[in-house]
Amino acid sequence: MNNTSSRSKKINTTNIKLKIVKMNILVLPKLLPRADIIGGPILIYHRIKNLSSMGHKITLIAPVYTEEDRTDKSLDPFCEKIIKIDSVRERPEEEVEALYERLHRPRNFLTGDGGYNDVLDDALKSTLMENHFDAVIAEYSMMGQYIASNRSTIPADTLSVISVHECYTKAFELRAEKGEKISADTIKELFSYEFKMYDAADRILSLTREDADIMINYAPELKDKIRVVPHGVDTAFYTPPEKRTWARNTKNILYLGNFMHYPNVDAVKNFINLCWARILREVPDAKFYAIGCNPPQELLDLRCENVIVREGGTNDNVRQIYRDSDVLVAPIELGTGFRGKLLEAMACGLPVVATRLATFGIHPVNGRGMFIADDYDAFSGYVIMLLNDVELRKRTGMIALTRAMKFNHKHAAEKLERVLKEDKKA
Repeated sequence: MNNTSSRSKKINTTNIKLKIVKMNILVLPKLLPRADIIGGPILIYHRIKNLSSMGHKITLIAPVYTEEDRTDKSLDPFCEKIIKIDSVRERPEEEVEALYERLHRPRNFLTGDGGYNDVLDDALKSTLMENHFDAVIAEYSMMGQYIASNRSTIPADTLSVISVHECYTKAFELRAEKGEKISADTIKELFSYEFKMYDAADRILSLTREDADIMINYAPELKDKIRVVPHGVDTAFYTPPEKRTWARNTKNILYLGNFMHYPNVDAVKNFINLCWARILREVPDAKFYAIGCNPPQELLDLRCENVIVREGGTNDNVRQIYRDSDVLVAPIELGTGFRGKLLEAMACGLPVVATRLATFGIHPVNGRGMFIADDYDAFSGYVIMLLNDVELRKRTGMIALTRAMKFNHKHAAEKLERVLKEDKKA
């Protein structure tokens, strides 16, 4: 079912310089970008908002899963047209197998967020026939399958772009290394399809230099197609409270994430299993909050007096959560990509303790705005040190805030615009 909403009011572009060449851009995200949610969709929301404010025309084709998706209008002022495709997150196994036999794509491309949808594919084809676009951007590798399967439909003068938020092959390898039952044949099949898909695009976007290097290591021939376009943070929204109560008598540790994305579940388990006992011995009044979308039962079962696991995921809600916390932890071992939660916390003046993997794209110096450790004894020590030292928390938080200011979403959109204006044959 297609629900289409057209722009009711044009954006005021009076202040845009005349030399700017306006582009007509088609965006395909795996989740509907909304102003009120966290994670990857908020990055895409700000990309669209800022590209629109720069004078470019945006058409959006997106799967929708909830009534909130269907009724959301937060992108209406920034899009010429929004086409919403009713979708399902999880398919029955027999349906996945039928698609697998028909499409010959890895099964993880056929179910879950952004899993293949015939109606969306048809909407893309008809939209490409009805309008000419300067660029088509598939946000998330999941949506890159539509670029790869529609090469004959996308005009030669339309730049095709896959924005890689996470290299799936690397993510699956990390999961297998940690003990998950993923066969070598599954990873081989995924690698073959994923990198043929990237090869079909004119440009590949990476959120971090580290992720770009991962892709180049797998497929050196893609090097000339890859561009690093960083994540951003809304520094006008994510700010410290007017009067930061550094000396308040709380010891609140926070982990924030979308728990439908398993690396976030794994990170909470890492913290509970490998850090929490020592922290609680040395800081008995510490409290750990694991907050985010759809916490699964295995996390809910960890709740006790000092461990709080609960739902939370809108922007207003999250900003206050950062402000009420004393330390953000990111003990992440799975997945690649950019963790926007770190920038949001830093913009709120919140000290961070993270694994190296969690800091991709930020390039921090240990002890300057955040503390970094892959060894969990050292990780726990940093958390304890911050909880017990008010001045250290204050100093670290202020440096974090300064660093976050360099990652404003507007700067990221300007970098993306430059990439889209390149000669795709360069």
